[in-house]
Amino acid sequence: MTTPGPLGLSGDSLATCVQCGLCLPHCPTYRVTGDESRSPRGRISLMAAVELEGAPMDGEWLDAMSTCVQCLGCETACPSGVPFEELISTTRAVMSTESRPPLRLRLGLRLLGRPRLLRLGVRILAVLQRLGLVPRTGLFPARLPLGDNRRRSTPGGDVLLFTGCVMDACQPEIHDAVEDVLVAGGRSVERTGGAVGCCGALHGHAGLHGEAL
Repeated sequence: MTTPGPLGLSGDSLATCVQCGLCLPHCPTYRVTGDESRSPRGRISLMAAVELEGAPMDGEWLDAMSTCVQCLGCETACPSGVPFEELISTTRAVMSTESRPPLRLRLGLRLLGRPRLLRLGVRILAVLQRLGLVPRTGLFPARLPLGDNRRRSTPGGDVLLFTGCVMDACQPEIHDAVEDVLVAGGRSVERTGGAVGCCGALHGHAGLHGEAL
């Protein structure tokens, strides 16, 4: 019986990757950087090196794992059926126990579960943005909403629209567009709103599975 390595990954899952490279065009971090370690197969090789060969989880290794955006475009493209989501999620969970995520990340993630505070933070950012004090990094929409522009929900709709946390606060017009399409198709829409809030995906991506829904 094989003893699990430091990441607790399945050797069979790691071996599923045949390094064919069909995932490369579908990986946003590889397309931007051209760096093999920022590709799905590169990350799997790095995982295998730690899990099976005792390689260290050094700074470069941690950077490679933390830059994955977990879009899972690679899984769709993979002819071998590599369970990349399982591999990267398990790896991220180990990373979060080995070294705690930065304080600002943990505080930001806590904010996601508090819709009112989140919207207040977005309004403050919107004011700073209009004063030219928020750098245009692409992290935020070009023009954050100053007020609460969300449409009010229609109770009892036959479609329940999950509005989440960040999108509901930062880009409510996208939910409006989705609702318009549904209504045009003859559906009535009820929104989850603050009653449900954050789905926990960002917590999961950070390896904080215990805090994710």
